[in-house]
Amino acid sequence: MRASFMASLIVASFFIGIIVGVAVWNVASPQGEVVTTQYTILTTTITQSTIITKEGSLSYEVCFPPGCEDRLIYWIGRANHSIHIMIYSFTLDSVGDALIIAHNRGVDVKVVFESQEINKYSEYYKLKAAGVEVRLDSNPALMHNKVAIIDDSIVITGSYNWSESAETKNNENMLIIRDRGTALIYEKEFEKIWEASLP
Repeated sequence: MRASFMASLIVASFFIGIIVGVAVWNVASPQGEVVTTQYTILTTTITQSTIITKEGSLSYEVCFPPGCEDRLIYWIGRANHSIHIMIYSFTLDSVGDALIIAHNRGVDVKVVFESQEINKYSEYYKLKAAGVEVRLDSNPALMHNKVAIIDDSIVITGSYNWSESAETKNNENMLIIRDRGTALIYEKEFEKIWEASLP
């Protein structure tokens, strides 16, 4: 009963918010900025800082932590044939475990790490010991990417390093793009960096 009441309250709040937004828009904003802002705030609240939008064949998801770690694990778990990663800092055990599980079920998992970020907390050693293909970036400057390409059709990117600090302390963002054309552009960059990296 309580759960049903709360669900009804959330739905009612959503539509009240839209109505209020439309009313304000009619008075103050012929371009509709207030309606857009109101809808974004409500969507963010209901879905715990995740906004999902679809435009034709392109869909994307925006995430602000906390919660990005779970989204990352979710998409890794949905991979069918490949997960190719370029990552600056990677210390989240849960994500490392998800990649090992994917590797063990036959997914082609490859990870390029920034060599200057390899330390005792890095997932580099655990992944390597589990048989996952890992390499160290050979660029004398930084490889500052935070990118995963999944099944040549999904790109996960943004400022979000795969670390506890990014998940619980920092102001970060993560963007999940479901578009094959975009994924192939990122895959081409991954292949270039992978070939130049050190085993």
